[in-house]
Amino acid sequence: MIKNTSSAFKISIIYLIFSLLWIYFSDNAINFIFKDPEKLQFLQTIKGLFFVTVSSILLYILTKQFFINLQKEKDKLANTNNILENIIENAPIIIFWKDRDGVYRGSNKLFLELMNLKDENELLGKKDSDFNIVENENYINDDLYVMTNKKPKLNYTETISVKNDDIRILNTSKVPLLDENDNVIGVLGVIQDLTNQINNQNRLKEHELLLIQQSKLASMGEMIANIAHQWRQPLSIISTSATGIKIQKEMGLLDDISEIKALETINENAQYLSNTIDDFRDFFKKSKIKTFVNLDNLLEKTLKLILTRLKNKEITIIKNSLDIEFETYEREMIQVFMNIISNSIDAFENKNYDKFIFFETEEFENKIVIKIKDNAGGIDENIIDRIFEPYFTTKESKQGTGIGLYMCNEIIVKHLNGKIIVSNESFEYKNQKYIGSQFTIELPTT
Repeated sequence: MIKNTSSAFKISIIYLIFSLLWIYFSDNAINFIFKDPEKLQFLQTIKGLFFVTVSSILLYILTKQFFINLQKEKDKLANTNNILENIIENAPIIIFWKDRDGVYRGSNKLFLELMNLKDENELLGKKDSDFNIVENENYINDDLYVMTNKKPKLNYTETISVKNDDIRILNTSKVPLLDENDNVIGVLGVIQDLTNQINNQNRLKEHELLLIQQSKLASMGEMIANIAHQWRQPLSIISTSATGIKIQKEMGLLDDISEIKALETINENAQYLSNTIDDFRDFFKKSKIKTFVNLDNLLEKTLKLILTRLKNKEITIIKNSLDIEFETYEREMIQVFMNIISNSIDAFENKNYDKFIFFETEEFENKIVIKIKDNAGGIDENIIDRIFEPYFTTKESKQGTGIGLYMCNEIIVKHLNGKIIVSNESFEYKNQKYIGSQFTIELPTT
């Protein structure tokens, strides 16, 4: 605006100077050349008509160009306004603006939907107090804060209760609108509706809790089966010893040495049962804090819980370079090891050769890498990318839930900030070539 005014003033000054110079020099030239008053008057008239004609032509050209430029600017402004309106209207976010008195002056369709309004006519010219909204006073106070302090209020959470008593959770930002003199003329609001996102997060959390609970129940079922296997032999020994004492006592054949030996056998096996209970009870305790653990000891605790299944399947554990300490959630790592070992045990079903599960570890400056490998033939390449998905299993429904390896991934990635990957590996052991699956776990140490 200032630039245009300055240009117009310059043009006017140039025209004025040109006019004065034209009149002065043309009059002197005519007076010098012509002395006859009649001719002089005639030439003065012709000169005036010429000046008016040229001025009119120039004025016409300048005026025409001015209006052409003005129309271009109007078209450009209209196009810009249309683009701006389209951006506001189709933006994937809620937008509204009010004047200095808190009166609504515009919004996009998403704001009308939020307010449960049919069109802009139901909004324009009204204030928050004109609507039946519980949170009205909060909105008004926020507007006053922004306009009074000339400061934006950004990314704060609020609610709105207008549509069928449905409470929406909003992330709101408000900024003051200023004129060219830096005076506040209103407030602009931008809102993101977080309701669906929060609901989805809550559903996801509920789903994760359900999976965790199912995983615990599956582990508990497996533990009970392992307890039953591990208790069978000690209970048989206790029963046999107690029955032997009773029979010898009835027949008068029981001597002190035999009685003491039988009682010692009963006590040893009872202690074994008690220790087994402690091992399984420790597994189900919640691990809320990280502790430093020795990897070899951690594996031994795991093997105690699953020893019977390994013996029944005649599976040998091969350990290499496990004397390393690191900080972790102990019971969660035991659960990871158990799930992976159980997966290998199931893979050995109907295999009639020597069965091995290998554990090896590498330690680096900022991480440790644990590799667990078997020689069970590997995983079908068509499904290997899916084995960490929840409920994905190739076993019959009575044999597997499909959440064991999913929980391994959850624990390693989300709880321990590590990585777990699976691959099929070809290798040689004791001059025999094998193929098996390998789980590689990377855990940060810093």
